[in-house]
Amino acid sequence: MIRITLRRLAAAKGAAAGFTVILLLFALAFAGPLLTTWHFGDIDFTALREPPSAGHWWGTNGIGQDVFAQVTHGLQKSLVIGLVVAVFSTVLATLAGAAAGYFGGWADRAVRFLIDLFLVFPGFLVISMISPVLRGSGWPVFALLLGVLGWMVSARIVRSMTLSLKEREFVRAAEFMGVGGARVIARHVLPNVASFLIVDTTIAVGGAVMSETTLSYFGFGVQPPDVSLGTLIADATGGATTYPWMFFFPAGLLIVFVLAVSMVGDGLRDAVDPTPRPARRARRARRPRPAAPPAARTLREPVPDDVVVSVRDLRVAFGGQEAVKGVSWDLRRGEVLGIVGESGSGKSVTALAAMGLLPPSASVSGSVRLAGTEIIGAPVPTLMALRGRRVAMVFQDPLSAFTPVMRVGDQLAEAVRVHQRVSRAEAGRRAVELLRMVGIPDPALRAGAYPHEFSGGMRQRAMIAMAMANDPEVIVADEPTTALDVTVQAQILDLLREARRRTGAALVFVSHDLGVIAGLADRVVVMRDGLVVEHGTVEDVFARPKEEYTRELLAAVPRLDQAPPPRDLSGRPPVLRVSGLTRTFPLFKGTVFRREVGSVRAVDGADLLVRRGETLGLVGESGSGKSTTLFEIMSLARPAEGTIEVLGSDTAALTRAQAARLRGEVQIVFQDPMASLDPRMTTGHIIAEPLLTLGVPRREALARVPALLEQVGLPAAHAERYPHQFSGGQRQRVAIARALSVEPKLVVLDEPVSALDVTVQAGILALLARLRDELGLAYLFVSHDLAVTRHIADRVSVMYLGRTVESGDTATLFEAPLHPYTRALISAVPIPDPSLERRRRRILLAGDPPGVTGRPAGCRFRGRCPVYASLPAERRVPCETADPEPVAHGAGHVVACHHPGVA
Repeated sequence: MIRITLRRLAAAKGAAAGFTVILLLFALAFAGPLLTTWHFGDIDFTALREPPSAGHWWGTNGIGQDVFAQVTHGLQKSLVIGLVVAVFSTVLATLAGAAAGYFGGWADRAVRFLIDLFLVFPGFLVISMISPVLRGSGWPVFALLLGVLGWMVSARIVRSMTLSLKEREFVRAAEFMGVGGARVIARHVLPNVASFLIVDTTIAVGGAVMSETTLSYFGFGVQPPDVSLGTLIADATGGATTYPWMFFFPAGLLIVFVLAVSMVGDGLRDAVDPTPRPARRARRARRPRPAAPPAARTLREPVPDDVVVSVRDLRVAFGGQEAVKGVSWDLRRGEVLGIVGESGSGKSVTALAAMGLLPPSASVSGSVRLAGTEIIGAPVPTLMALRGRRVAMVFQDPLSAFTPVMRVGDQLAEAVRVHQRVSRAEAGRRAVELLRMVGIPDPALRAGAYPHEFSGGMRQRAMIAMAMANDPEVIVADEPTTALDVTVQAQILDLLREARRRTGAALVFVSHDLGVIAGLADRVVVMRDGLVVEHGTVEDVFARPKEEYTRELLAAVPRLDQAPPPRDLSGRPPVLRVSGLTRTFPLFKGTVFRREVGSVRAVDGADLLVRRGETLGLVGESGSGKSTTLFEIMSLARPAEGTIEVLGSDTAALTRAQAARLRGEVQIVFQDPMASLDPRMTTGHIIAEPLLTLGVPRREALARVPALLEQVGLPAAHAERYPHQFSGGQRQRVAIARALSVEPKLVVLDEPVSALDVTVQAGILALLARLRDELGLAYLFVSHDLAVTRHIADRVSVMYLGRTVESGDTATLFEAPLHPYTRALISAVPIPDPSLERRRRRILLAGDPPGVTGRPAGCRFRGRCPVYASLPAERRVPCETADPEPVAHGAGHVVACHHPGVA
């Protein structure tokens, strides 16, 4: 890794130049005094203020001292002070900030108190007050004082970065392996703040030299007879124009040094960061000349009257690499066009091109016409008039799409006022009406909330409300349900149908979920590698696919009506048993003096049983307690209530040494493979980390890596790669190899395929099944995707409101569910078959619940829904008066099934 960093640093021309300059300055500072016969304190009474000459290369000052000898000695002193101050303050900031951010508690409060205390007093004032007391103590005391007064801001930044890193999955993975806090900080936290620390240190060197120069200039720093750049500049300031050699030599060296240090800092930051810098590479690459507007041949093609969007021969390239290669399709009025394909197929780029939202770096040719208006090459005012008014966008991640510092209602009102001449008050009323229209509870109150105060489903509803604000002709939805639970997904799809009905808009729906497309789209465009490989009606594409790629996509989709044959594992011993598990999180108020003001019960009686060689699926919506249960198991500690037995050992009775040994038997694979792998570690070191934690010698641990890579279907040569150099599926294989490195008995799989495309997902599921059978592994498979769960699980446990509400073998639970919540979950799973999906929707939409008006229709149960009926009496609210916040108990259970207390 050091060789790679040095190679990258050598390739950075600016850093190499800066490093060369710094070396020359150090050589001048330390070797310069040896090149002249003059000592910096010697006086030549025959040469007062003499300009540069053969006897005095840089001239002399007012009392006859050699300027070259003085400047080289002063440069040496300033460089040494700058390095000492920068290193001392950076080390202090790093240790304090990392410890405060990672350990929290009293350490965090103590560090923050010290930071606030030091920031109260200006450093210049403190030094000016202390300097007379320390006069004669020498420059080391002065340098340490500068360091003590210069670490606070950097410590705050390190603390904030550590707080963020502590929540990253690769840090949690290390903790679950048994890596201690200090080693987690050393292995994972500090390398990931290294870019900041390097830049900060280089800036601190320049800043420390400048601080020393400033303080010495005013007489508070280096004291005579010693000299530094600051004292030399101070002495020469009065005669800077009359005797310039006395001033410009020390001032010029100071400026050159600070600039060189900054150049080296930028180069080091890039060298130690293994992730690519697309923007920088794009600047270096020779960009193709932007294409002219679409050719006359394309523009002359007649467009039918009912077509609102016409795409012809669309080509998009980034940095010379084509992402879209000649795509053509039409969107008719009131139609839903589904664009499907795997990641990298070009579907999202095509959708963004239809909005005119591609970045300036994109080279675009072809034609995208919206109701006769050409998008490609259109001026910005034309595009601004179209966006939001005639064509609207629903993004995949609404939290990123909304401005975090503006209230949701203000953002909706802004969307209205941009295109309509209405008053601020009228736009505010329209915003509340839009929120009410999409089913947000208490819309007048919620309009004053910020995006982070909404749940994921509520944010997506608000995003759809913004798209509906001006009754557009076209709505483009780019993967709007990817990050949502299956039941919330069903609500959002219903809401998009309602938005389409209310506005009369045509809909472009971009997704890799063929089940969603089957129930929503009228026509389908299948894309691969930037090309349209198939295009037709949804019935034709799903029932009679023409292309092999389309058939592969359809075959890879897990289905509820298709499952592997059951396995009888009832006689096998348990590897995990959870009984009555409860987990409560206290709520605190205050920062320095915190006090407990309440609690939240995240898990309230969970029961699980996993046998050797068995896969137990744990399903439920977000907030049901799945992840909390998983983390309670992986912590291998005493639970607040209930029991957890792992391989026959009660975690409540484990000593620290016993827990450390047991961690080798239990491993975890997280949802997001990119987030769960440390981006600054090579694949080989990532896979070997569990072995190193258990005390296996480094050489032996690394020697096992090639066999582990081959076991998960990756070449042994990939051990030298970094995570960003893999695809999503390959990264998940690396995470699986890491989990297998210590030969565990139980592997916890936390949504291991939810972030992957369907074909990649199928490959990972097949790999997991093969490893389970070959190695005798037991899996706890946590997921909200019931189709995937049915495909791999032998038994299933359903969690709702922190409780296990139903458990049983997979076939029985899916074919004859007992609990109404389980039935609601199953009813929300989209089926990748248009005829079956639409037949199911007709059943679900058979009748509206009484007392609910002006809302999406569709509670399949008249009167009160079954989930409501299963609740304790204190949580029951009649459907007629229920708050309409969507809780999704299946497609069509949007309004009538909600009640307070369920979120």
